[in-house]
Amino acid sequence: MFISLYKENLSHITNITHATHDTTVRIYDFNSFTSAGNCDEDTTEAKVAVLNDDAGNYKYACFVDGITPDGLKQTVKGLDLKTLWDTEVLFDFTVNSFDGRLSKIFEKVKALVFDSADAAVQTIPVEVEIPEDLTNTVGAFGDYSGTYFYKNAYAFLKGYLKYYEYNIDSRYDPAEGKIVFSFVKCTQTLDINLNDFIYELTTTSSATNKAIATMKPPEGVSPSSVSAKYYYRKTDNSIVVYNAETTISGRIYPVKQKYFEAEYLADAQFNAVYELANARYVDNIIIDNTKTRDPIDFSIYPLYTKVNLYYKEKLYKTLPITEKNISLSSNGEKVKIKLGFKKILLTEIIKGGSSND
Repeated sequence: MFISLYKENLSHITNITHATHDTTVRIYDFNSFTSAGNCDEDTTEAKVAVLNDDAGNYKYACFVDGITPDGLKQTVKGLDLKTLWDTEVLFDFTVNSFDGRLSKIFEKVKALVFDSADAAVQTIPVEVEIPEDLTNTVGAFGDYSGTYFYKNAYAFLKGYLKYYEYNIDSRYDPAEGKIVFSFVKCTQTLDINLNDFIYELTTTSSATNKAIATMKPPEGVSPSSVSAKYYYRKTDNSIVVYNAETTISGRIYPVKQKYFEAEYLADAQFNAVYELANARYVDNIIIDNTKTRDPIDFSIYPLYTKVNLYYKEKLYKTLPITEKNISLSSNGEKVKIKLGFKKILLTEIIKGGSSND
C-alpha cells in the first residue's frame, strides 16, 4: 500500500510507501484513520491523504490532521472528509417556504454548507450526489415554515439520515481534484450463522421506545390541551407516528416514554424522532472475519447492510453494519465489523483487547 499526499491547492507532494494502516469507517460518527510508511521528503504542507493499494487502486481518503516524522518513517493521522458538514448554518424559512420532501431537505442543507459566499468553503471543490426521494417528512419531523434557527448542519441532517436510514459516503477524486459526497440508502442484506464466527455480543433493552412531542402551552392553558405527536418504536425497530395515543401491534414492553417540549412543535418533533432513531438497533455484535470457519469478505458490504443473524438455524436478530475496521500490518490484513448502534466504538474494543484476540 502507499499514501498519496496532496497540498491544499491539490498539487501532488509525494507518496509514503510500504504503508500500514488502521481505518475505521462509521455510519454517522466520524471515521478514523492512521497510517505509517516510508518517506524522506517534507510533508508539512499535506492537506489530503489518499490510501491506495500496490496497483494504485483507490481505497480511502481523508484530510491530514497531522504527520509525525521519525527518520524515514512518517505517521499520518487522518480527519474524516465529512467534517466539512460539521459547521453551524442559518436555517431561514421566514422568506423562502419550507419544502418537506426528503431530497429537498438534503439539497437545502447542501446549499447552506457549500454554496456559501465565503470563498474559503470551496478551497477544495465539492460535489454532492443526492438521489431523488420525495418522501414527505412533515408528518414525522414537522413543518418549519415561518421559522428560523441556527444549527449545526450535520446535527440537523443526522435526524433525517437516521430516521430514513440514509448515510453519507465520501471519497476524493484525484483526477478531477474534488471531494464527492453521496447520500446513500443501502438496501443490501446478508445472512450469516453466528455458529460460524467468534463474536462478542452486548445488548440493551432499556432504551426509550415511546416519545411524545408537544408545544409549550400559553400562560393559563393546560399542557394536556396543546397539540402533540406520539411516536412509537416497535419490536422490528420501525418508528411510527400518530396524532393521538393509539393502540398498535408490535409495541415494546415495558414502555419507556419520554416527553419533548418546545416553543415550536417541529422542534419537539425533531428531538422526539432523534431520540427514538438513536434507540434503534442498540445491540452490539463485533465479528472478527479472521476467526471463522467460513470467511466472508465484509469489506465489500457497504455500511447499513442489514445482517440477518441466525443462531441454531433460527433468526436471532437483524442488525445493520455500523462500523468497519480494516487494518494492514506485517501480519496481513484484518477486518472487523460492528453490528448495531450501542454507543461503544469498535476502535475502543480493539485497543482494549478482548478474550478472543
